Amino acid sequence: MLLLLISLYFPGRTLAASVRQVFKEIDANEDRAISQTELAAWFNFQDIEYLKNNAREHFQMFDKNRDQSVSWEEYAAIAFGSTHTETCNQVYNNNTPPEFSKLSNQVQEAILSALRRWRAAGGYSMTQEEFTAFTYPELFQHMRKVVVAEAYNTYDTNKDGRVSTKELLSKKFKLNDDQINDFSRGRLDTTDSPNLLGLKDRDGNGVFEKKELSYWLMENRRMMRRQESDSIFLEMDSDKNTRVSLPEFQGNSHRIKWSSIGRFIDIKEEL
Repeated sequence: MLLLLISLYFPGRTLAASVRQVFKEIDANEDRAISQTELAAWFNFQDIEYLKNNAREHFQMFDKNRDQSVSWEEYAAIAFGSTHTETCNQVYNNNTPPEFSKLSNQVQEAILSALRRWRAAGGYSMTQEEFTAFTYPELFQHMRKVVVAEAYNTYDTNKDGRVSTKELLSKKFKLNDDQINDFSRGRLDTTDSPNLLGLKDRDGNGVFEKKELSYWLMENRRMMRRQESDSIFLEMDSDKNTRVSLPEFQGNSHRIKWSSIGRFIDIKEEL
């Protein structure tokens, strides 16, 4: 069966620590209190580390000959199936074999999309760092252009070289015309739609320019983590002095467990 592995998920390693240990890690300036900025920075760091660990797991799986690099051939053999490896190699070398045209349009585009990202991240064979950029391009500024290009390829449904607000918002977020109009006027309630954070049609021309798409694609994940950490901080800061003490943190550590990063932070309660 054909396996499309542009982005994979593995259950990453879990960080186990006591409540006190986690508090000390977040308290970067060691003033025995956590600021809103410190909590946000810690959330962002843990999220990125989790993604990098995921990429390391991917790397090990694709590195079949254990030479500490992953070649396009190794990747293609698993991602698109061993029967398509030679076809993928020829496409990499800018050839279009007859076998390629026999594949479905979806599979053809998946191969070409992976190849564009592969070339942007590195060469024929990739190091661990390059493979991380391939797997999670939004973490790397040098991958910005390919991330935007992928968005154009996905959301420019009428292929006019532009991504309209209607094209993106209706395809990705399933918004109707009234909701799209509210979005364009800045009146759409996005409280329950964190994936919209950072997305704006700043000049109101009904089109998402490349800079607008780029900002959203590269910054949305960080903004979601910041929104989440800010909400948790306000709940932990029971005395509203803009600092979270150890007792406040201990009394609300469950908020970390229930957060988006709780899946890999195993906070142990002190006895």
